[in-house]
Amino acid sequence: MTEIVNAEITDATIRFDRDIFLCAHIGLSYGDSTHQGFGGLVLGGNPFDTTVATAKHADQPNIAADFIGGAMAVAGVDSWSKMPGRIVRVKREDGFGGKILAIGHATKDRWLDPAELPAFKALEVRHG
Repeated sequence: MTEIVNAEITDATIRFDRDIFLCAHIGLSYGDSTHQGFGGLVLGGNPFDTTVATAKHADQPNIAADFIGGAMAVAGVDSWSKMPGRIVRVKREDGFGGKILAIGHATKDRWLDPAELPAFKALEVRHG
């Protein structure tokens, strides 16, 4: 079972994890002193370290653009730095700490579900 709840974006970061994996993370607050994170997926790699598969951008779909652009679209912003403070809907598994499946625009039927993004699907098909 899933539930949909409202949340405020408290922080949004894009960084290199371990200096090679490009990751984006969105912090969410449910307003009742509980917080949860969304993202943290490997979106690509450091283009100057081609020893790892995530840096071979010519060989993989552009998952970074799909995730980052999708997150900005559901938050209703034109800049990643404007994400904190925005209200989104969260589709998650029922129960305390249920896995976040998607985040959605506050009023539009627009959802970011990484498993449904074209680039993520293409990557799954290629490496599945």
